[in-house]
Amino acid sequence: MALVDIAKNTDYDVDRTHGTREVVQYIKENGGAEKILDMFAGDGSFCSWLLYRSSEELPTINHLEIDRDKFDSLNERFGRNRHNCFNCDSYDWIKKNPVKYDFIFCDNSMGDNEYFDVIPHLKNVIKEDQESWFVHNINVRPYGKFSENKTWQQKRSHFYGIEETQDCEPVYLLDMTAKKLNDSGVVPVYGKLFPRELYDGHIYLYHALWRVK
Repeated sequence: MALVDIAKNTDYDVDRTHGTREVVQYIKENGGAEKILDMFAGDGSFCSWLLYRSSEELPTINHLEIDRDKFDSLNERFGRNRHNCFNCDSYDWIKKNPVKYDFIFCDNSMGDNEYFDVIPHLKNVIKEDQESWFVHNINVRPYGKFSENKTWQQKRSHFYGIEETQDCEPVYLLDMTAKKLNDSGVVPVYGKLFPRELYDGHIYLYHALWRVK
């Protein structure tokens, strides 16, 4: 399986899970995960099912989705017998829920907030007595409506500490994210980038994988 160029292959049903499969395999080969939080899960058809492969034994997963229609599909896929799908705001969950996890999968959208508003509350949901995994999307070359969305531009500039964020060095964004993690009280042991998608021949989207404590 190879990376998909979404500018050239616009079929909604095309398999775009190359990067996610690599992340899940890496976690499995490096200790796995027992309890997983799947944020912004959508209808569960895109990546959520892969998370069950994160360990040699079947992990416990909580899937979160705020949209009711998507949640109904998500619950049909995973929650009928497990009762592990929740129709809620992912941000509210990590702010208020006392449950701790050793793998937080943040499949954040490409818009105003990206993963920026997750980091200040990450400490609430990672296990205190061991290292955990944190995975999120990191966009190095936003396209489309980004050029018109001033709020998105300003939030990226503020988070990354640079004025122009339309074409960034991936490692720089990873380093700035490490700083934000530290500032929030979460210690990044290490971080890695996994290419996720292409746009017009360029890798624009990565999974950032962190080992944190």
